[in-house]
Amino acid sequence: MESMPININGYDTYFAKCKDASGKYLLIAVPPTAGKDISNICGTFVDGHLIKMIDYTVVNDIRFIKAYY
Repeated sequence: MESMPININGYDTYFAKCKDASGKYLLIAVPPTAGKDISNICGTFVDGHLIKMIDYTVVNDIRFIKAYY
């Protein structure tokens, strides 16, 4: 899984393209300094994909947004 840099709602972070039983999604790291506004991406385009739903997960104490498209 290759991570790529991105800016989400003013926060510099990184993401990777992933897939699970619910569909394809962007796994977006949540920076420790990010506010709740980083999650306000439903209905917007991120990396050319229309985000239809979001979920959250934690891996190795790092918070991530799962942005389904």
